[in-house]
Amino acid sequence: MKDKAMKLSLIACAALLASFAVGCGTSDDSTDQGQPPAGDQPPTDQPAKPEPRKLVDGTQMSTSPVNLLVDPGFGLVGQQAGVGAFFTFYDNSQEQLELVTQIDSRSPAGFGGAVALVKPAGATDKKSEPVMVMTSFLGGQGPFHAQVWISKSDVKGNPVDLPLDGSAVKISIAADSPDSNTAFDLKPVDGASRTFGGRTWTLYKAGITSPLTYGGFFVLHTGSKGGFIHIAAPEVTSDQIQVGQAVLSRNTTFLASARSRTALESAGIAKYKSIKPKLVPASQTKPRVAF
Repeated sequence: MKDKAMKLSLIACAALLASFAVGCGTSDDSTDQGQPPAGDQPPTDQPAKPEPRKLVDGTQMSTSPVNLLVDPGFGLVGQQAGVGAFFTFYDNSQEQLELVTQIDSRSPAGFGGAVALVKPAGATDKKSEPVMVMTSFLGGQGPFHAQVWISKSDVKGNPVDLPLDGSAVKISIAADSPDSNTAFDLKPVDGASRTFGGRTWTLYKAGITSPLTYGGFFVLHTGSKGGFIHIAAPEVTSDQIQVGQAVLSRNTTFLASARSRTALESAGIAKYKSIKPKLVPASQTKPRVAF
């Protein structure tokens, strides 16, 4: 009798435990244990991780330390004038046009120099008055190596494609000699373009084996197809200078053939030589905008 009563008690306890388990909603799914109702879920939004910082190349100089051009960073533009400074003239009137300069770390000049913008007055996206940009440099026996980076924009400053057929820009090295009127053309280098911030820069380059005993002129001539021309890191170096070798490779692919100077080049050289030097006190120099 006693054993029968104990069995009934065990059965009752088992039934009670089973009903308690059902009433509490127990489950064999371990993923549901300890989870709050869907409406009470804590917020899962986490602050977005910042993008990794990227290293960029930066130099204290925009070109080779043995550059024969005095002002490859355009620091004298609008400040001082004289031998080695950049001057710009309209083709038709030979009236001077002041270059616009800005420091743009995204350009091939990097942090080491400014970019010069050729902005003819009244230019549109389709039409502009041609101008000539030039500077002088000391010569020697050479060989010489010349290069410059060129880009183009519309009149609002937006990047546009640069035609490579000479309609937008022609670049040359003209000899300054009493018994010679030779010049050498720079050509765009295939596969050497760079794109920064949506702007594409094209490298123009030439190797010159002829001596430039009396020096020469770096000459850039724009076309009449509209828009603005951007110039960065112009450079002329000579093999005669051994300290701090030039950055240009001595590739015979870029050797330029001599030709006769054009009438515009000769007129530009004569105009350049006629300009009187101008000195500006440091306290009156104009600040440049950086991008």
